Amino acid sequence: MTDSTLSLADFSTLERLMQEQGLDALQAALTQQGQGPQEDARTARLIQRALSLDAEFLRAHPEALFQCLYNRLRWFDAPDAAEHFVPGEAGPWSDPRSSVWRLANQWRQQWEARGDAPWVESLRPLPGPLEGTDQFFPHGAQVLCAAYSPNGALLATGTWEDERNVHVWDVATGQCIQTMEGHDGEVRGIAWSPDGSRLASGSRDHDACIWDVETGALLHAMTGQEGQVTSVAFSPDGQWLAAANLGWRIRLFDVATGQEVRTLKGHEQSVLSVDFHPSGRWLASGASDNTARIWDLQTGAQVARIPTETSVSSVAFSPNGEWLALSGMDGIIRVETRDWKRAPGACGQAPYSQLGWIGDSRLGALTFNRTEILDARSGDVLAARPYLSDGFQRSAAFHPDGRRFALTAADGRVLVGDVDAAPSPTLLAEQDRVKNLWGPAEGMRGVARQKQSIWSVDAEGRADTLPPDYREAPLQPWRVSPDGAILACPLMYLGERPFRPAVQLIDARSQQPVRALSAPPKDIPAQDKGGIASTVPMAFSPDGQLLAASLLKGAVHVWRVSDGVLLHTLRGPREPAALVDFTPDGAYVVSSYESSSRLLLHDVRSGAVAIDTQAAVHPTLAYAAAKLAPRIAVGQESGDVLLFDLPTGKHQTLHVSESPVIGLGLSPSGDVVAACSQDTWVRVFDARTGGRLQDLPHATLAFAVAVGDDVIVTQANDMRSRIFDLQTGALHVTLNGCTAPEDVLDRKYWETLGDHPVAFHRRKERAPFVHFHDTMEETLILRDGLVLGRGRTERDLLYVLKLHDPRARSAG
Repeated sequence: MTDSTLSLADFSTLERLMQEQGLDALQAALTQQGQGPQEDARTARLIQRALSLDAEFLRAHPEALFQCLYNRLRWFDAPDAAEHFVPGEAGPWSDPRSSVWRLANQWRQQWEARGDAPWVESLRPLPGPLEGTDQFFPHGAQVLCAAYSPNGALLATGTWEDERNVHVWDVATGQCIQTMEGHDGEVRGIAWSPDGSRLASGSRDHDACIWDVETGALLHAMTGQEGQVTSVAFSPDGQWLAAANLGWRIRLFDVATGQEVRTLKGHEQSVLSVDFHPSGRWLASGASDNTARIWDLQTGAQVARIPTETSVSSVAFSPNGEWLALSGMDGIIRVETRDWKRAPGACGQAPYSQLGWIGDSRLGALTFNRTEILDARSGDVLAARPYLSDGFQRSAAFHPDGRRFALTAADGRVLVGDVDAAPSPTLLAEQDRVKNLWGPAEGMRGVARQKQSIWSVDAEGRADTLPPDYREAPLQPWRVSPDGAILACPLMYLGERPFRPAVQLIDARSQQPVRALSAPPKDIPAQDKGGIASTVPMAFSPDGQLLAASLLKGAVHVWRVSDGVLLHTLRGPREPAALVDFTPDGAYVVSSYESSSRLLLHDVRSGAVAIDTQAAVHPTLAYAAAKLAPRIAVGQESGDVLLFDLPTGKHQTLHVSESPVIGLGLSPSGDVVAACSQDTWVRVFDARTGGRLQDLPHATLAFAVAVGDDVIVTQANDMRSRIFDLQTGALHVTLNGCTAPEDVLDRKYWETLGDHPVAFHRRKERAPFVHFHDTMEETLILRDGLVLGRGRTERDLLYVLKLHDPRARSAG
């Protein structure tokens, strides 16, 4: 097949070229097709951009070609795409010639006609525009600063990430080519040496560092400064580094040795920005004391003090050295360097947090909702690029040619775009990031708490916004009944007397409140001032007919869901409960208490205490219940495991190790128990005889375990999950990522999460049957393969995905 025979309407031609010659060959063929005048030219360019967005993933998973292209193109100009973007923003869906989504649906028909290939469908648009020149460089945490290299080929960024928080990006490809490790706190300032061979960074840890860009090596660390280092700058000859800090000081260092040369004192508050004059003779500094100051670098003397109305957040000399620009809340101030006098008037029409020179006649500047290019003499705005404010401090870097800019963000996605280009439509999901996902695995419904709203999502992917309730406790988890019909959330009553904590029940279909379940007044101490200070543990019974919750210290209340009748007040230690749950058969309420290290079981029918025992509760409760038998296991700090038979309450003791038990698993029948200890071993016992069956070694601490009929699954601190043979103890497979061990045994679909794209598995299968391109921080798989995900690469983005599994369809 030649490039000229590439048929966009026939997906198999794209797939064949990918399989036979690879992604680069497919991209080249699309480039050639995109240069022609025919109607397919634009479509070819869109396909090419879609491939580039997922290129790294596709090289590892070429079988996902259809999945990636469909999920990108289906939403590009589909009529139903507009509802997922910020209202009022124009998009390709309003173009009457829209046709790309029709092509994607045509491909889908071809793909599904085969009937043998699994794939993941995104039920919402994915981030990443297919048109325009915008790029997004993803980070693992908030990005605070950015700077282009002198030739504009590289971009350096500083982030809030732990330790690995200085990054270097190839601007042309958008790939991260270097990551530096050394700072213990977030990086607040970053700068390139004049020859582009070194980077300097300043951090909250009171340190400044100098790095070798090519190797990533730390050359010098200038530690112990008076405060957080806010800004760094190299001298024009590359011999000195200036570092400003919140301790009112500026320190000068010798770049070759890292030794301090001089300290500049005079500012009366935090120094926020520094810049060298092109001659190397002077240094300018701006501070929160409403001044900019000029320092003679030969003597260290202050030669000028320039008062302003507000803090000076950014200072920059023009390349020809004739002007100094200062930014603040009252606009941009221009200062002539021949006499250090302010020029009349101010540039721009807004408060600016950052600026930089583009040549000698233009300024790039950042305000709270746009980047601007200004004429440095007249102050006129020559170009502006708006963006939606995320409410956090941002910074910008301007490419040396003045046409591109890099904008940092709290979500870790650095936007690189054209200053004078229209912005791409903004996804609502990018503005309202998901913070928590709640719901039962394989349930009918999940709840997604976002920054500004709460969504209820059913197993078909339909999402409804729940009406706001001012009493809903914002930091508390929700629960969903097993049938998905009822949602439960803790309520916070502030300033009301008498104080009555409660759980609100909500009809999931109508989104309307049903009733509030309250603790009776007699249970509330008179001195209780109200408010919920800790997490409210609660749980629905397996049949959904009961709800148990700990609203008060020392008590768990059990209500009937259908009418709200309080059935029991179950007493425990006078402290907040850490966990409330039901045993798998629903016959007992389980509660645990961290301060006293106790576990209680109450009989649901009578409310009587069935078991009251000590338990290991750190880092989590060491407890397991058999699914098909009335037996539980409780771990002890002593290294023992207590096996209780219900309802008699009789128990036997198994000695596991000399270190505390931190994780437990029971086989469905209750005949086999596995225990994790702090000595990195998982030990397996016959629960009937007490005999030890297996010792399973781990490279790092194993903290969770589940026992099936023929395998044992563990999860460990090395971000690995392992599956062992129950009979022999042989290791079947090590999974590259974490998963809840019980999910491997019990769920129709389960996932592994880690530093790689999320992998989805079928029950008990060791190899994944399908992958999705983002790494995930959290997932919830509902009934029939509906997945809610909280992104890690696309930080805290809410994904709604559908697993398409031909095997399940044929079995059904």
